[in-house]
Amino acid sequence: MEEKKRTREKFIQAQERVVKLRKFYVGLVRLIIFTVLLFLFNGRIIQIFIEHGLDNEHILYWVNWTLWSVPVTIAFIMLIKGLKLFIFKNNSIKNWEDRQIEKIMKEEDSFE
Repeated sequence: MEEKKRTREKFIQAQERVVKLRKFYVGLVRLIIFTVLLFLFNGRIIQIFIEHGLDNEHILYWVNWTLWSVPVTIAFIMLIKGLKLFIFKNNSIKNWEDRQIEKIMKEEDSFE
């Protein structure tokens, strides 16, 4: 019975990991598509501002910087998520909790 429970827990953990991986890869693909589109249409976006009378060099520099800061920020967030997902798999906390539960259960069994 205990083995079935552990197998079920491992299955649930594997499912959760697959969902996290899928979300990460979907986000990565969206970031790549957004960055490519921004690269292709950046000149046109700046041109729209110029056509509407915003031809100040500083404002155009700010608009360009702001446009590129969005994918850079998203890429930084994706980097952190990727590190958490692939490097720091966050199993250490779960393993610690499991060890503590087993320790407490053994202590309680020794008192009975």
